[in-house]
Amino acid sequence: MKMRFPEIIFFKPTIMLLALCVACLFASASHSTENDSGLINILPNAKLPSFKLSDFQTKSQFAVETSSGKPTLITFFSLTPPYRLNRSLNLLEIQAKINKHFGDKINSVALLSDEQKISSIQQYIDDGLIAVTVLDDSKRVIYNKYGIYMMPISVLISPTGNLHAVIPYTGELQELLTSNIKFLLGDFSKEQLKKSLEPKANLVRSAEEKEYIRRVNYGRVMLAKKMLPAAIREFSTATKIMPDSIEAIIGLGDVQLQAKKYEHAESSFKQALTIDKDSDKALAGLGISLYRQGRITEALPVLENALIAENPSFEVIVTLAEMYEQAGDVIKSMRLNKLAVSRLIKRFD
Repeated sequence: MKMRFPEIIFFKPTIMLLALCVACLFASASHSTENDSGLINILPNAKLPSFKLSDFQTKSQFAVETSSGKPTLITFFSLTPPYRLNRSLNLLEIQAKINKHFGDKINSVALLSDEQKISSIQQYIDDGLIAVTVLDDSKRVIYNKYGIYMMPISVLISPTGNLHAVIPYTGELQELLTSNIKFLLGDFSKEQLKKSLEPKANLVRSAEEKEYIRRVNYGRVMLAKKMLPAAIREFSTATKIMPDSIEAIIGLGDVQLQAKKYEHAESSFKQALTIDKDSDKALAGLGISLYRQGRITEALPVLENALIAENPSFEVIVTLAEMYEQAGDVIKSMRLNKLAVSRLIKRFD
């Protein structure tokens, strides 16, 4: 069966890197560098290494024993750029609430894994914006050992030291962390954990909402079938029914990207961001729209923001890899190329 992939702008160096990575991965599947664990260098349920790092407050070495008999929560964060700072502070605030709720039943630390603005960390602690134990991983020793590929992100480790879950920044982060910790503590069964993570359905919908959903779904079907004029019609109609609902606006932007109407797509995604400034899909669409117009400087921070999604799109990953490569940042480029290759392989599974 013929596989179809989204339209991607590749440059020759990226093609060569991807081809090399694919060859290596198929040659030895046991050495796959990205997998269902959510970490590049760690296999699912694998033991995570303990470590020691300097505590920013006490200036002494702080030992993190992963197999301590308690669940361990480790947050990796950065203070730059501004969008990542905001998300990091929010995540660390959530972590502080979780620490207060569970007390000494869990181990919990945060790792600053970026050298930029490292001198600012003490001010954030003194101002009360960070109320968790922060360790100095600015050289990215643990970051690279674990295989982190986005920040901020939370890693949950079982009492026996095995990787339990990797949870990127998301609006439901506190609920996700709380439910998983309860499971690790034995307070939740597998069934209770699964039920707690199920999306809360809105069972009562007005006729207007039903028509909106119908139009959006039709638009998505038309887009998948490359029937772009029909898709535009459905999404446009949906936006008129519920102008303040984001799904149809993002759908319209997706169609405009497919039709190579990049300025129109940019406008649609910007409109979506006025409704939800943290929408991962809108950020990804805007970044790709800017990139395809050749506005690289504007596209880069937007796409970096889009990468910090629970499931960043394939096109965001590949585009950023290409941009990093062109900027001379080979390490970042290779890391994202490996992630992109793993996504491609999964499509054939």
